[in-house]
Amino acid sequence: MEQKSNYLKSEQELRVKQDELYNKTIEGLQQNGQAPSHKDLLELMASEATILTAIHRIKANKGSRTAGSDHKLMKPDILQADYPKVIQSVQESLRYYRPKPIKRKYIPKANSKELRPLGIPSIIDRVVQECVRLITEPILEAQFFQHSYGFRPMRDSSMASVRITDIVHITGHYWVIEGDISNFFDCVNHTVLIKKLWNMGIRDRRVLMIIKAMLKAGIMGELKENPIGTPQGGIISPLLANVYLHSFDQWVTREWENKKTQYPYAHKYKQFDRLRKTTHLKETYLVRYADDWVLITSSKRNAEKWKYRITKYLKERLKLALSEQKTLITDIRRRPIKFLGFEIKAIKGKAKNNHILVSKPNQKRLEEKVKEIHKTIKKIKGATKKDDLIHWINLINSKIRGLIQYYECTTQVNVYLHKYADKLHYAAYLKLQKHGGYKLPAKQVDNLQSVHEKYSTKIPVIEYNDLKIGVTRLDFCTWQKAKNKSPKETPYTEQGRQIYMNRTGKKPVKVRADELLSLNWSKIIRIGHKEKLYNFEYFMNRAYTFNRDKGRCRVCKEVLQGDDIYIHHISPKLPLDEVNRVPNLASMHESCHQMIHSSKDYSSVGKKKWEKILGFREKLNLV
Repeated sequence: MEQKSNYLKSEQELRVKQDELYNKTIEGLQQNGQAPSHKDLLELMASEATILTAIHRIKANKGSRTAGSDHKLMKPDILQADYPKVIQSVQESLRYYRPKPIKRKYIPKANSKELRPLGIPSIIDRVVQECVRLITEPILEAQFFQHSYGFRPMRDSSMASVRITDIVHITGHYWVIEGDISNFFDCVNHTVLIKKLWNMGIRDRRVLMIIKAMLKAGIMGELKENPIGTPQGGIISPLLANVYLHSFDQWVTREWENKKTQYPYAHKYKQFDRLRKTTHLKETYLVRYADDWVLITSSKRNAEKWKYRITKYLKERLKLALSEQKTLITDIRRRPIKFLGFEIKAIKGKAKNNHILVSKPNQKRLEEKVKEIHKTIKKIKGATKKDDLIHWINLINSKIRGLIQYYECTTQVNVYLHKYADKLHYAAYLKLQKHGGYKLPAKQVDNLQSVHEKYSTKIPVIEYNDLKIGVTRLDFCTWQKAKNKSPKETPYTEQGRQIYMNRTGKKPVKVRADELLSLNWSKIIRIGHKEKLYNFEYFMNRAYTFNRDKGRCRVCKEVLQGDDIYIHHISPKLPLDEVNRVPNLASMHESCHQMIHSSKDYSSVGKKKWEKILGFREKLNLV
C-alpha cells in the first residue's frame, strides 16, 4: 500500500490532486467518450493531509456529537487523542478495513406517518468514508448529469426549481411526471453499484473492496451483514446514490437533452429546433434531486410512454421500483407538482404560451417547520441566565432565516410566510417579556443588521451587554429568483471556484499551512511535549489559527517564516474541550513566545510589543 510518492503532504497538495483527478476525467470523456482509469487511489486516501481534512469536516458537522455502535465520540476519542495514534488508527482502518456495525435510528418522514431509517456509523468509519469521498468525488463529479442537483457540491434545491420553471416557460410543455422510487436507499444492489464505480473510472480494487465493505456493514441488533441497500446517514451514501442513478440520467437524456448528432451544434436550442423538425423523438427534460425527479414533456401520451419505459428500465437494469401511488402524471395548468417542498403551477397570464409559472412553499411541510420553530421558542422559558437566553434567540433566528432562505426562491414566499409570522412573533414576545423584553423597530436592533435595517416593523428584543438583541420575523423576506446552475461551476477548477465566489459572494476557505508548520510540530515532538494540550485538535487547529492571523506574529505583527513559529495557548488552564479551539490559540515567533513565558522585563522591545507581552502574560494567570 505504501507508495509514498503518491502521498499528499499538505491540504494544498490535496486540492491540487482533486483538481487533477477532475480534469483528467474531463479530458478522457472528451477524447474517448469514457472515463479514464484511476488507480493508486488508496495512497491518496491514507495521506495525513486527507485524514486531517476529513476529520476537520466531520468535526464541523452536528452529527459528530452522535456516537455510533462503539459509543465513541469525536471530541474525547479523536480530537483529544494523541495525533500520531489517530493518524495511524485511520491508516490501519484503510489498510484492513472492517467496518463496525451501524447503529440504526428512526426519524419521521416529511409529510408522512412513516419513519425513515438512518444508519449511524462509528466515528472511525465516518472518517474512512470521508477520506474515500474526498478522493473519489472529483472523478465522479466530472461525469454526473448537468441537471442532477441533490447532494452535490455548489448545488441546491432552488437550482432544481428554477430549472423546472425555465424549461416549462421556454418550451411551453406542461405535462410532468413526478417520479418517486420506492425505498431507494434500501434497494441499492451492491454488485450493480460496484460495477458502476468501475465503469466510471474507480479502478483501484482496494478502494472498491472498502466501499463494498461499507455497504455490507451489519446493523447493530438486527443484521450481521447487510445484503442490500446503502444506509441513509452515511457520509458516502449520497455520493453512491448519484453513482447508482447516473446510468438512469444517461439513458433518459440521450434521447433528447444529450442526443448525439452528426453535426456538432454550437447551441443546444438550435439542435433541439432541428430535432423537432426532422425526427419523431419524444421531447423530454429531466431534473433530478437524489432519488426524487421530474420529467417534463409535451403531451400526456408522451408522459405515459415515458412512465412505462422508466418503470421497465429501473426494474430490469437497476432492480428498483417506481411507487405507483406517488409517481404521478400532472398537467401543471390544472394542478401543481410537489417537488422538494415546493409547489409549482402554470396559471394564465400575459407571457409566452399565455401562461406564467408560480411557485410556493408546500403548505404541509411549511407548517411542520413552523411548529419546530414554535417548540424552540417555548424553550426560552427555561433560560435562567442572560447567556442562555441569547443562545436560544440566536438558535431561533437561525431557524427562521434558514426557512426564509430555503423558500425565498418561490414567487409567493411573502404570502405564505406572512401567514405564520404573527404567530411566531407573538410567542417570542410573550417569552421575552418575562425576561424584561420589549418591542423595538427592527432597524434599531443590533443583530442581523443586514436584514433588519430594511424594516421598521417592531420585533421583541432583550438587552445584553449594551446591545439590543431581537427575534427576527418570518415575513422579513422577498422573492429572490434563483440563478441557473453554470455547468462550469465546480469546486475542482480555478474557474469553477471563481464562478461560485461571484455567485454567492463567499470567498473560498484558505488551505491549511501544513508544510510551513511541520517544522513547528517537529520541534514540539523533539522537545518532548507529552501534555494533553498537544493533542490532535491542537495539531489541526494551529494551521487554521495561522491562517486567521494572516501569517503574522500576534506580538510583534511581523511575518512568520521558517522554523521560528510557535502556536501559543492563550489560556492553557481552560477545559480540554476548549483549550485547543482557534480563539484560544495565537501565532507568534518562538522568541516572542519565550518572552511571554519569562518573568523578565522586556520593556526595551518597544511600548506596543511590551503591552502585547504583558497582555498575554496576564491571561496565562487565569484560573
